[in-house]
Amino acid sequence: EKRKGTSLAYLCTPTDLHLIPEEAHHASLEFYSQYQKKPFCLLLNALTGGKCLRKNAQPPVDGEGGPFYYVNGISIAQGPNYALAKRMQHWRAIIARSKGCIVSSNIAPATSTASVVHNRTFAWAYEGMPYFKPYEIFAPETSNAVMSALLFNDLNDSNSVANPKTKVNNPNQMFEHESFNGGAWRCAYEVDSIGEASVLIYFSRVGLPYVGACAAVGAAIAAKYFGYF
Repeated sequence: EKRKGTSLAYLCTPTDLHLIPEEAHHASLEFYSQYQKKPFCLLLNALTGGKCLRKNAQPPVDGEGGPFYYVNGISIAQGPNYALAKRMQHWRAIIARSKGCIVSSNIAPATSTASVVHNRTFAWAYEGMPYFKPYEIFAPETSNAVMSALLFNDLNDSNSVANPKTKVNNPNQMFEHESFNGGAWRCAYEVDSIGEASVLIYFSRVGLPYVGACAAVGAAIAAKYFGYF
């Protein structure tokens, strides 16, 4: 505020509540219609009483310049302090932009950093999450390269939404544009509701060869027992 020409830069998380484009909303509905027919999703939804695999697409909210589409990407596992910290970051970015500052505040995707995959539960979930298309987990090198490119663009492109002269219908739309969210907005289900399912998918893939080997051994024993060879 005291130094004119100062720009601000933040990295946002996809595990937050965000406004999204209408196209992402419709894509989420399309994926939802596909995944709701899969036996695995039907079974898990029934066993958990709908607590897992909650629908990602929400009805739009009316307002000046709207309607506005949104997703609830907040992850309970990250705790309330994390959610509050990210909300304060958004408030600061919006205020600074309203006062004429260039503010680069782009959403970075879920990334397999050492600090995240050190937690085994998160590591297992990350391995299974790509089952829910188009969700992807990115390597740190990829995320770093893309987010750096977006930052340079925001600081130099006068048409970027980071520039306060670029009009938006709602201040929160500054986080909607140039979002590299890894598919979280178009996914069929809320990010916070696919964790358990992703862990199950991971272990089913890891255990499948062992199950196949046990089945083969069992079949051989049964065949010998019944005199087939």
